[in-house]
Amino acid sequence: MSGIGIILNPHSRSYKHNPERMERLGFIVGDKASCHATHDILDVEALAKEFKEKQIEILGISGGDGTNHVTLSTFLNVYGDSPLPKIAFLRGGTMNNITNALGIKGLPEKILSNLIFKYHAGEEFKSTEVDVMNINGKHGFLFGTGLVCRFMEEYYRLVKKTPFNAGKLLAYFFASAAFNTSYIQKMTERFDAKVTVDGKEWGFKNYVSLHAGTIETFGLHFDPFFRAREKPGHFHLIGLSGTSHTVLVGFPWIFMRKKIPGDSNLEDIAGEVVIELEYPMTYQMDGDVHPATDKITIKTGPRLTAIIS
Repeated sequence: MSGIGIILNPHSRSYKHNPERMERLGFIVGDKASCHATHDILDVEALAKEFKEKQIEILGISGGDGTNHVTLSTFLNVYGDSPLPKIAFLRGGTMNNITNALGIKGLPEKILSNLIFKYHAGEEFKSTEVDVMNINGKHGFLFGTGLVCRFMEEYYRLVKKTPFNAGKLLAYFFASAAFNTSYIQKMTERFDAKVTVDGKEWGFKNYVSLHAGTIETFGLHFDPFFRAREKPGHFHLIGLSGTSHTVLVGFPWIFMRKKIPGDSNLEDIAGEVVIELEYPMTYQMDGDVHPATDKITIKTGPRLTAIIS
């Protein structure tokens, strides 16, 4: 086994705003590793096959949450039963919830420089293990349908997709909930679903939101999945079934990383979940919105080794 393979997403916010960053990363890598910008999924698949053949030891991914989940899904499909190399998340996207949850900080250049220096100096990396979820054949760390997905769809309608504007959108959400406007009624529209958790059916039939994660955070300082890494090989599933008012009053508990009180919410640690919807609905995975479907199967995927520093 030998080498480091780096994949960059040139369409991520970091590289669009700082196109010279790609050149700097290429300079840092030099001839010490293999560094590639990908323009579509076919590029990623071709690189996955190349990296597997070369038996690289470390896969570096530079981009945000969406880049991570697309890259990992492709690599897992290509590698099959073979274990993936260690993963180095280099940040650089609009959303960096995965790296924030794992404690990976800094600019992509700094993270990459440290990675290459330690690798060639033979120093030991600080790492952690984290599960991914297999969601209808794709792999990621965060899932949501209903309210959570509608919020992401509203976010993607913004002209400028920045954390600041996401915060403004969230503030508007809170204000709308306080006054029970038509906007919040649309956002918290209920839906019928049969939810089966590890073979046992949940008692509720009607929900505002269903969401799950193997990492704690959804971003914007919301950490609803406080049990995400409680049990290896499992993820934290939450179902909200209250009104817009109960959703609003539940947010302080999310900030405190605690279960929302009351009998209108369900949560569990799960290894496999099947969601059968009354009608097709879109869902989000790591911030990316996926086409509508009436059945969503979530399983725990492989457990990855992620380099922290």
